[in-house]
Amino acid sequence: MYDEHIQRSARRLGVRPITFPHPVEPQLLRQLSSETERARCIVLTGTAGDGKSRLCAHAWTAIGGNEQVWAADQVYYESSAMIAGRERIVGVVRDLTKLRGGSFGPYQDRDTLLLAISQSILADDPDRIFIVAANDGQLMETWRRLANPDAERTHALLENLLVGERDPMSDGVAFHNLSAVPGAQILDLVLGAVLDHEGWQASYQESVETGFFGPDCPLRRNYETLRQPLFQRRLRDLFELLDHSGLHVPIRRVLLLVANILLGHPGVKDRLMTPGDVAHLVADGMAHRSDVFDNVFGENLTQARREGLEIMEFLSRFGIGNETTNRIDNILLFGSEDEALRRYFDILVEQDASPRRLAELRTARAAYLESPDSDAEGPHPFLTTIAAQRRAMFFRIPEDLIEDLSPWDLSVFSRAGEYLDQLVAPLRESGRVPRRIIARLVNGLNRVFTGMLVTTDRELLLATNLSYSGSGVSQLLEERLSVAPKRHERIDVALENDQPVLVVQLDHALQCSLSLDLVRYEFLMRVAAGALPGSFSRECHEDILAFKSAILAALERVRPAENHGDLVFKLLTLNAAGEPADEVIEVMDA
Repeated sequence: MYDEHIQRSARRLGVRPITFPHPVEPQLLRQLSSETERARCIVLTGTAGDGKSRLCAHAWTAIGGNEQVWAADQVYYESSAMIAGRERIVGVVRDLTKLRGGSFGPYQDRDTLLLAISQSILADDPDRIFIVAANDGQLMETWRRLANPDAERTHALLENLLVGERDPMSDGVAFHNLSAVPGAQILDLVLGAVLDHEGWQASYQESVETGFFGPDCPLRRNYETLRQPLFQRRLRDLFELLDHSGLHVPIRRVLLLVANILLGHPGVKDRLMTPGDVAHLVADGMAHRSDVFDNVFGENLTQARREGLEIMEFLSRFGIGNETTNRIDNILLFGSEDEALRRYFDILVEQDASPRRLAELRTARAAYLESPDSDAEGPHPFLTTIAAQRRAMFFRIPEDLIEDLSPWDLSVFSRAGEYLDQLVAPLRESGRVPRRIIARLVNGLNRVFTGMLVTTDRELLLATNLSYSGSGVSQLLEERLSVAPKRHERIDVALENDQPVLVVQLDHALQCSLSLDLVRYEFLMRVAAGALPGSFSRECHEDILAFKSAILAALERVRPAENHGDLVFKLLTLNAAGEPADEVIEVMDA
């Protein structure tokens, strides 16, 4: 699914390809204009499918390059353009991984070209500039192998830029890491480009009553569901949570997901529908098996295929369909007959569901209630059906019912909605987090730091044990840090690079920070609510203990140990309410 192949296929079929402006594109084109302040080389890096090739094509067009030349699918191209006030030669390396043997334009071999790029990057006002597209790993490995002072300096520069560090020579290169573009932003662009394509209106106009895009067409139903604002909002929430979990989804994977949402069906070839499949599916009564809610998570695919697709593996981590509450399952089991639950059943199950799917649900439910044990090996068929209904409920619960039924109760991350609404959103809007959120985070930290069920959330307790390790119960109190500002101490949550960060300020010049991704937030909130630290994530438990060690080490630098002569330490104890107290114990010289 490469850009070049897509463009060729679109021309052959006579359709407009799905396209949208990449978030980096406006800045890239400005850097290639005659008005830009300085001519500099441009590096486009990221993972496969981030849009590097497409951006190179647009850059080539912007500098006046011939489109037919570009269509030849070469590796290196050259043209001249007015950049930063004068004419310069612009070289474009379309894909660094394909830069192997042979000559490239005026350069006799690969190393000569790479050395020219290095010299251009380090020059103040180069006559030649280059646009280089490369996966981040390949980019570093290519320059690492070059034995030349300019290449070695360029390697160090690129390495610094890749990890977000400033370099004295960074003005000579415009470095665009496409993997840093939020997946939620890419999803918005992809949905806009796909759903607003003129081909959909043509499909309505050429619809067949019992076939393609007719009233019972599964593709039409999936398309209309995908257009619903509530469905898009929930899907976007999932992508934003992936962003805040450090899981990057490139453009190619987003397009793959949207295609599967629209076309997925477990009973056709490759499990993706074509227009020719629709009439047969409608006639055989199998159209309803293309379920848009299941398709989001790749349930139409084989397990091996689903596990082999990174985007499906990412979305499976939410556990949607496998997690539930008694109330939600009561709605699915008894909502059609229970007057108290009937309203929820109508909104969340019956509304917009196909008659055939409802009939299958009722049949499977009756069989399960009559005999919960499966006749065959494996789980009862109703359990598969009810998991699909939970996935649908996640996307169907309207905003006015969230206080009563949270869609995130259907996820492993039950605090995910709170994470977005009470942590991320306030930080973006005002830079301030509700005090009650910080209090619960501190309470969770205290319980991990001490290994005890403390209830205080007004101060951070730093405690160790006799072995000075982070494991087990820690009752030797080293320090109490105020949550509210006191002298130079404070504990707060800030936003750094659009990521929430818990900040422990020790004095005016020293602080310790902990990145609050979704998993760590869920972990601390569960611990604050009474869960055992090791019950949700052992990795998070170890991360928090490492954070405690970092704070203790920083404290030693700013607060020298007091010399009492005798050995004095504080023993941390709790009263019946879980409030901490410390008892000073002094060991005198014999």
